[in-house]
Amino acid sequence: MSRSFDLVLIGGLHRAHRDRVREFCLQLGAPIYAEPLSGLREDEALRDLLILNEKSLHGFTSVLRIGNVPTLRYWRDLDEKHRDVEVTHVTDLPFSGLPRGEVLKDLPAHCALRSAHFDFEKDRALRAHIEQVLDNEPYSEQSIFRDLSRTLPPASRIYLGNSLPIREWDFAATRENRDYEIGANRGANGIDGQLSTFFGWCKPDAQNVAIVGDLTAIYDLNAPWIVPQLDAKFRIIVINNAGGRIFERVPSLRRLDKKLIINEHTIRFDAWAAMFGIEVDERRPDIEATRRVVAAC
Repeated sequence: MSRSFDLVLIGGLHRAHRDRVREFCLQLGAPIYAEPLSGLREDEALRDLLILNEKSLHGFTSVLRIGNVPTLRYWRDLDEKHRDVEVTHVTDLPFSGLPRGEVLKDLPAHCALRSAHFDFEKDRALRAHIEQVLDNEPYSEQSIFRDLSRTLPPASRIYLGNSLPIREWDFAATRENRDYEIGANRGANGIDGQLSTFFGWCKPDAQNVAIVGDLTAIYDLNAPWIVPQLDAKFRIIVINNAGGRIFERVPSLRRLDKKLIINEHTIRFDAWAAMFGIEVDERRPDIEATRRVVAAC
């Protein structure tokens, strides 16, 4: 059976599967959106096929999703706004993560590029615009993520939790291949237990880094009890924007009282770090600069 696709969407991939997925994508020649967890987002061989901006994801008719359930907003839009788009899943998971579409256990042997209409030049121009905006707003949350992606040690294992850090890394992180291994956890109750998950995810003899939001850290303040038993080096970075700022960006919530959904606070994390004898790198972005970046991009 021959299939055709005009977009490949790559979610989380085990390192052992990446070479085969890369070769498949090169043979197909379709535009690719590769999430950070795929390990192919910065792949040099795929550079000419990679879509650099989630905002460029529109106008497709048939999507081939490879790997774990994607975390980006477009994936949810396939169920809510773009239900006419065909979706085929290639995944080892026992569920597709979408209430429609054929599920395959292996990459299709016979497939072709359905349409070559994607405007890569426009996508690259948008990325150049975004980079200029970030240059102009160095204290924004998005610029903090870009700076971290440029300065964390190569080959670091980076854990992102919860929703906003995952989105900000995908949006702003460098496209330079620094051999990072990206982990993340996101779901309906994804804010629970993120730091505990990170400590369990840490590997000895590796640079383990957690980047979490302030509310995510607050939800798991007791997690560092395990540190004396932990045989691994780690670094915790808390992006403290004084609340759940992601909810400012959800259109369906704009009519609600912000106090009920943002949970603004003045909490700092230095005393918490001292309590457990750990170091915490607390970053406090400029909230207004962050809003200007969102508006401009």
